[in-house]
Amino acid sequence: MKRAFTLIELLVVIAIIAILAAILFPVFAQAKLAAKKTMTISNMKQIATGTLLYMNDYDDVTIPLRWFNPADLSIPSTNGFYFYPVLLQNYTKSTELFLDPTDRADDPAMHFSGCPTFGRFDKGGCAYWYLTGAYPSYGYNRKYLNVATAGPFGALDYAGVSATSFGNTAQTVMFAEATGKDIIAPGQPVVRRAVGYHRIDAPSFWLPVASSDPNAIGIDARTQGQLWGRYDPKKVVVNWLDGHTKFVSIDSLVGESTSTQTKDKFWNGMAN
Repeated sequence: MKRAFTLIELLVVIAIIAILAAILFPVFAQAKLAAKKTMTISNMKQIATGTLLYMNDYDDVTIPLRWFNPADLSIPSTNGFYFYPVLLQNYTKSTELFLDPTDRADDPAMHFSGCPTFGRFDKGGCAYWYLTGAYPSYGYNRKYLNVATAGPFGALDYAGVSATSFGNTAQTVMFAEATGKDIIAPGQPVVRRAVGYHRIDAPSFWLPVASSDPNAIGIDARTQGQLWGRYDPKKVVVNWLDGHTKFVSIDSLVGESTSTQTKDKFWNGMAN
C-alpha cells in the first residue's frame, strides 16, 4: 500500500519552505547589493586610473570639469558640452564605467532641452554624450581641482590645476558618488531617484546651504554637496587624488573648523 502525504504534512513542508525563503531572500538581496558595490569600486578605480593617465600626459594638470564650444561638434551629441567623462574617453574607452550599477533610472527632468525625446540611455540619441557627461554617477571636486572662467559662449569653462600644488593627494577628494536630483527643486527635499551628477562641492559651499534652505532637510543632495551614497545613506565611495578608492562616511570629509581652509581640508589638499 502506497503512503501519501497528508494535508497537514504538506502544509508543514510549505511552511518550512516559506520560513527558509523569508530568511534567505534578504541574504540574497544583501549579497546582490554587495556585488554592485564591488562593481562601483572597480568602476571608480578604473576612472581614477584613466584620470592619472590623463594627468601624466598633461604635465600633472587635472582634467577639466567641462568646457563648452557650440562650434565644436566633433562628437555631435555633446551639443558642444564636453564634460569630464567625455574628455576621459581616450583613457577609459567606456561610458559604462561612469554609471553605477544601481543608477539605471531615466528622468525626464534631466533631458537636454534641445533634444527632449531622448534620454541618457539612448546611445543613438541627439543628446547621448551630453547626458553621459552631465549626469554620470560620480561627481568631480570642482572647487579645488579646477578653476572656473567665463567662457566665450555664455557658459562657464573650467581648467585643471597642477596636482603637485596639493600637499596630501592621498586625502584629497577627486570623485565620489553623486546626484543632482532635487538639488534646487522647491518642495522636493528628498532624492527619490539618484540620477548622477558631474560635480560635487566642498563643505564650505554646501554646509551653509544645508542650514539656510528650509527645503533641504535630512540626507539630501543639497545638505551634503551632491554627495549621494547608494549603498549607505551616510557613506560614499570616494576616489582620492593619488588614485586610491575607499568607502567613507560623508561626515569624515568635513574638517573640524569653521574656517574655509580647515573645513575643506579633505578637498583642498591640506589634510595632515
